[in-house]
Amino acid sequence: MERTGFLIFLFLLNMLIYCRGYWKVSGSCLDSERKALTIFRKALNDPSNILTSWDDEASGCCKWRGITCHNITGFVLKLHLYNLSLSGRIDPALVELKHLHFLDLSNNAFYGISIPQFLGSMKELRHLNLSYAGFSGRIPHQLGNLSKLISLQLSSSSLSDKNLWWLTSLPSLKYLDMSYVNLSMASHDWVHVMNMCPSLVELRFIECGLSYISPTLASVNFSTSLHVLDLYGNKFNSRIPKWIGNISSLVSLNLSLSNFHGLVPYQFSQLSNLEELRLADSLSANSSQLLEGSWSRMKLLYLSLSNMYGGIPNSIGNITSLVDLELLFEENTRGSIPRAITKLVNLEILSLNGYHMHAIIPDWLDELKNLKQLILANCMLTGPIPAALGGFPFLRSLYLNGNQLNGRIPSSLGGLSSLEELLLQENQLNGTIPTTLGKLSKLSELDLSYNCLTGNVSESLFENLKNLNILDLSSNSLLFDPHPDWAPPFQLNKISLGSCHLGHRFPPWLQTQKHVGILDLSNAAISDIIPTWFWDLTPQLSSLNLSNNEISGQLPNPLKMHPLDTSDIDLSSNNFNGPIPCILNGAILLDLSNNQFSGPIPPNFTSTMNDLVIFSAIGNQISGKIPSSIGKMKSLLVLDLSQNNISGTIPLRLGDCVDLVALDLSKNHLSGRILTSLGLLHQLQTLHLSNNSLSGKVLSSLKNCTRLVTLDLGQNNFLGHIPTWIGKSFPDLRILRLRSNMFTGNIPPQLFNITSLHVLDLGQNYLSGSIPQSLQNLMAMKNEQKMDHFLVNGTGYYYKENLLMSVKGQMLEYTRTISLVTCMDLSINNLSGEIPEQITSLLGLRVLNFSGNHLTGKIPNKIGKLVLLESLDFFKNQLSGTIPPSMSSLTFLSYLNLSNNNLSGKIPSGNQLRTLQDPSIYMGNNDLCGPSLPDKCDSDETSQSPMPVGGDVKKYDEAHEMVWFYSALAPGFAVGFWAFCGILVLKKAWRIAYYRFVDEMKERLLYSCRFARC
Repeated sequence: MERTGFLIFLFLLNMLIYCRGYWKVSGSCLDSERKALTIFRKALNDPSNILTSWDDEASGCCKWRGITCHNITGFVLKLHLYNLSLSGRIDPALVELKHLHFLDLSNNAFYGISIPQFLGSMKELRHLNLSYAGFSGRIPHQLGNLSKLISLQLSSSSLSDKNLWWLTSLPSLKYLDMSYVNLSMASHDWVHVMNMCPSLVELRFIECGLSYISPTLASVNFSTSLHVLDLYGNKFNSRIPKWIGNISSLVSLNLSLSNFHGLVPYQFSQLSNLEELRLADSLSANSSQLLEGSWSRMKLLYLSLSNMYGGIPNSIGNITSLVDLELLFEENTRGSIPRAITKLVNLEILSLNGYHMHAIIPDWLDELKNLKQLILANCMLTGPIPAALGGFPFLRSLYLNGNQLNGRIPSSLGGLSSLEELLLQENQLNGTIPTTLGKLSKLSELDLSYNCLTGNVSESLFENLKNLNILDLSSNSLLFDPHPDWAPPFQLNKISLGSCHLGHRFPPWLQTQKHVGILDLSNAAISDIIPTWFWDLTPQLSSLNLSNNEISGQLPNPLKMHPLDTSDIDLSSNNFNGPIPCILNGAILLDLSNNQFSGPIPPNFTSTMNDLVIFSAIGNQISGKIPSSIGKMKSLLVLDLSQNNISGTIPLRLGDCVDLVALDLSKNHLSGRILTSLGLLHQLQTLHLSNNSLSGKVLSSLKNCTRLVTLDLGQNNFLGHIPTWIGKSFPDLRILRLRSNMFTGNIPPQLFNITSLHVLDLGQNYLSGSIPQSLQNLMAMKNEQKMDHFLVNGTGYYYKENLLMSVKGQMLEYTRTISLVTCMDLSINNLSGEIPEQITSLLGLRVLNFSGNHLTGKIPNKIGKLVLLESLDFFKNQLSGTIPPSMSSLTFLSYLNLSNNNLSGKIPSGNQLRTLQDPSIYMGNNDLCGPSLPDKCDSDETSQSPMPVGGDVKKYDEAHEMVWFYSALAPGFAVGFWAFCGILVLKKAWRIAYYRFVDEMKERLLYSCRFARC
């Protein structure tokens, strides 16, 4: 016993001597490790000063943020530095942490540097997490030296690797996550590499660009260890390999959106341990057969039935363990909800988003008493919301948005005491908002937008809604005008009350909202001066929409917005005045259009708006020049400064906005030439420079804008010939407007090679020569155009095309319906020759205007083939011959002008021409005659019997009637006689019946005569 005690004493003494020799203690950690951490800290950039505790050496490194030490030895074991916005570099001093088990640098900002190779020498590491840390480049294969590694997380879209065989040197690896890493070059053998890691428990390769998956494996080494396999979002163009169905230990399987096809392997039905199965948009199968497997432990089922045969099968009810059922559907996928779903007594989540049922919501859904989420959005549901939906005691989310539900919102929904989200937007619900919704004390989101709700919204509705964060009542006919002293019980993050009537004053209760980030009060009938306190809210706003009111006042300069650089500001269609302010913290959308802003665009405007994507200031009183600094706005997609008083030239630096898609500078006072720098705008789709004083020739540099859809240079002073390259350089051009310039020469035949062109306006120039015969090549004018709300792609709802055209004798502006207009206007030029017969092949034409030229010859006989024509103007030419009778076939024609020509003969009658009785349509054609002209045609006069002068009107009418009587008697007798005789000749049975009838009548007459004599 004494000897044992002595040995223990010696052991402890040796340990003490060892420790004294090894340690130079500073606080509670080793001197060497503290120094290494200090060096590591100096190489980092810490913008938020989160690691200030590391500067306190007296406290010891074990008390520094993110560091965990051993309780006895003081060795640094763990380094938790995730999500701290750290940047800079990783100093090799980190290697001095000899006992480090855990290193987490995830969610930081080490941009521009690679993963350090020296990490591979930290042999004690068990857990390494570098996901989303900003590292880029190739993954260093030195990480294969970490033989004790259990968990490796490298998720990042900036990393890549061509060879994964280094992973086979990690025998203890259980958890591997390389999601979003580019593994496309390692696609051919990744399965075989993973098969040599027999300890794997979780494998996540989400969106890695993998394109090959081995169809067979001799043996699956992780068949009894792998619990999680996540291959979401890859590019496999193959069948699902059978070996996946042999991994009996699988608990979670995700093959969604990975381009698998064919049938689900039958082995899948044997995965009895599977608790989570995600196969959305990745397969096709008989849904009934798939769901008849041994799913005894299934809790989550995430499928896309759009790629499977059949709808939701009744066999779904056999998976009684299901807790989460989420089924995805493509557009127009139809079916019904089988009542067998009610067998899923444990179901907490039921999501059937996009399943077109075209039916009412079944009442029996309330049998699923454990539901926490019910998502039936975009399902084409009809009828009213059943009152039975108010019977779910645990329901937290109810999504019925995007359907065709009608009727009132049932008051029973107020009984959903656990409800947190109620989404009923985009339906046809009517009536008032039930006050019982005010009982939903846990409600955080209420969205009733885009319905037909009416009535007053009472303050009492919100008394108990203390947890409300999102309120959206927009696009209804609601009146919400609470008392000026009302203090809401909630603090909202989103307020959307667009198209609700909020009273004429600006809502004072907004002053109480300290956390609102999205505010929409558009079209709310506000006609107040904006209060000064409102601008104290904007620094927290990321979205502000006050459009379509009558709000007046000036904006603060500068205007502060939320510093996320993602804010959008829409103040359009109000009465704001004063100068345009600078926007601090930037914005991506700024719409100041249709106000009364004046003065120049400030020179420093662009300094804080470098991230601006949409800038619209149409319809103001802005003057001065466009600042050259506009070229600094590299993110700009839409620039619309039309309808202002801007002067000067187009700035050269505008060509630096290389992403510009829509440029509209029309209706200003710009002068000078089109600069060659505009040719740098290769993404440009619409260019409006009309109604200015621009001059010179159209420079060939514009032909580099090959994506142009609209080119409008009208109402300027451009001269020279119309460039022939227009017909070659713009294959997608739909609108070409060169109206009211000084172009000369012939119309280039190349223009008619633009097959997509449906508006061609060359009116009011000095063009000469004949109309090219090749106009039948205008394929888009041969068909009726369809509605296209966005001619300009990539700008969303923020830019709507507009165009001024001469239609029906007046200048009309087209906006929303411009895609439907098919127009050819060559009016007021010096064109000569005949109208080409090929014009009649353009069957989609709605507007045709050749007026004010020197055209000769006849109107094409087949002009009536243009059945969609609404406006036809051949005024003031030298056309001759008769008006083609086919013109009476133009049933949509509402405007016609053939005056001041040399037309002759009778005006055709019938159909739409009967409604066009204005004599001015045909004036100046001395040889024309017809009902609407003073000169009646001879045939019209002789067709009537003139009443003798001074004759008796009654006798004249009687004589007229006798003429009609005898005129009709002869043909009537002939038709009746031969119709009767023809039937007797052709029908034997009728002949017999007729002769029998004659005999009977003869007998009756004889009998009558005898009786009369008696």
